[in-house]
Amino acid sequence: MACGCGRSPDGCRGWHSLSEEEYKIEYDAFLQEKDGKLRVTEVEHYTDSLFKFKLKKPDGFTFRAGEFTMINVEGAPKRAYSITSGPDDNFIEFYSIKVPNGPLTSILQKIQIGDVVNVSDKTTGSLLVENLTDGTDLWLLATGTGIAPFISMLCDDYTYKRFTNIHIVWSVRERDELNAFHDWLTSIDVDYIPIVTRDENWQGENQRITTLINEGKIMNESNSETDKVMLCGNMDFNIEIRDGLKAKGWTEGSNRENGSLVLEKAFVG
Repeated sequence: MACGCGRSPDGCRGWHSLSEEEYKIEYDAFLQEKDGKLRVTEVEHYTDSLFKFKLKKPDGFTFRAGEFTMINVEGAPKRAYSITSGPDDNFIEFYSIKVPNGPLTSILQKIQIGDVVNVSDKTTGSLLVENLTDGTDLWLLATGTGIAPFISMLCDDYTYKRFTNIHIVWSVRERDELNAFHDWLTSIDVDYIPIVTRDENWQGENQRITTLINEGKIMNESNSETDKVMLCGNMDFNIEIRDGLKAKGWTEGSNRENGSLVLEKAFVG
């Protein structure tokens, strides 16, 4: 019998119904899944520290917007990467930082069209629109490369069926770090709020997302009944925003129980 996501038990594993402890156990097992060797079809470099790449999508590869998978290249360890492309796209896309001495990214950043990237044939995650209770407004709050799963959601019709108003707040340090998705986000029907915190020439918002919330510059009339929140950023950001919202009445959702805010449970306790 398929679970609520419509996948076979082997594809989904019934993670929707797992407890926190069971989820961690399944995640550890997930790291050992077999890989598929996928060809690189496109690579774009945006700054000295950011790039994205597309892979040929194999037949039968399915996922839900917001999920992640494990990838690596020969000679490098596996790492978890959120999928940036939409579930219905005919390619798989990832957005990555470049770490000069990083075990994976020091090699990954050198890939070219035609090269092979190993991608697990399983996907998982709890940062899912399905894990939110019903509402009218969806707030997607991201820092840096945490924008990746939200791009996937904004490519998915299901997101727009669930919410009338979609707000995406993306914070980066330098203006160039917006290059990968800024023009596209400006062109689609969402309330897009870019933030650049360390560029004196930037004319828009330049304060941290937490500060903007606390000062009422964003989400000033929001409440947990109508406004649902998804978080994806560094660990400190995720925990700070989560705890602040929970103190105001938001409840944290998971694959087991829906809530008014969600984040990736595999990476935050």
